[in-house]
Amino acid sequence: MWDKIKPEYGSQIRVNRGLYYHHGIYEDDEHVYQFAAPTGSEVSPENALIICTTLDVFLKGGELEVRVYSDDELKNKKSPIEIVSYAKSKLGSGLGTYNLINNNCEHFSNMCAFGVSKSNQVDDIMNLFRGLFQ
Repeated sequence: MWDKIKPEYGSQIRVNRGLYYHHGIYEDDEHVYQFAAPTGSEVSPENALIICTTLDVFLKGGELEVRVYSDDELKNKKSPIEIVSYAKSKLGSGLGTYNLINNNCEHFSNMCAFGVSKSNQVDDIMNLFRGLFQ
C-alpha cells in the first residue's frame, strides 16, 4: 500500500510518471537513490545506473507516495540502515542492463528493502494480459 505521507530514513518512495510509477529509496531530502538514466540521457535506458538525486529532482513536480508495509511485509523488510546502506553500495553501478520487465527502478527498490528483485507493477500488467488470453 502507498500513502501520501512524509518519508522517513530508508523509506521506499514512488512518483507517478503517467504510464508508470518511478521508485526510489529515501535517505533525506538531499539523497534519494534510484535506478535511472542520468539527467540529459533519460530517453536512453541503456545508460541507467544507480544514482543519487535530491527529492525535488526525483519528483520532477509529481506527488510523493511512501510505501506502507503490511504485517507480512514487515517480517521480511530490512532495517532502514540496511536499506540505505545497500542503495549507497550500488551507486554508479548498472545492476545489469536496465529492462522494463526484469530490471527496473522498482526491482532496485525492492532489492534494497527486501533483498528480492521484484516489480509489482510489472506483475500486475502481466497478470492482466494473462487474464485477457485465458
